[in-house]
Amino acid sequence: MGKFEELIAAESDKFDDFRDASAAKIKAFFNRKAVEEIIEEKDEERKVKAWLVILAIVGVVAIGCVVGFLIYRKNKPDYLDDFEDEFDDDDDDDLFEEE
Repeated sequence: MGKFEELIAAESDKFDDFRDASAAKIKAFFNRKAVEEIIEEKDEERKVKAWLVILAIVGVVAIGCVVGFLIYRKNKPDYLDDFEDEFDDDDDDDLFEEE
């Protein structure tokens, strides 16, 4: 082999090393991007789950309030009946018949 061929072979080896290193860096970059995307997806899922938990708690409290109100409304005394009984006009009918 001549000097020129040795020089080309050495440069070719350097280029192969550079290409392999670059390929490794590119693979690492894309692997890191993939891991970051997975982490971001999990973060988004956690946010969605957090909102669902908050909405579920609010819904349970609202349902509890409605049930409590309905139980109160069913069991409260009806004061309107007593009020209407006080104003019965049975006595007034006698007044008109006497005339």
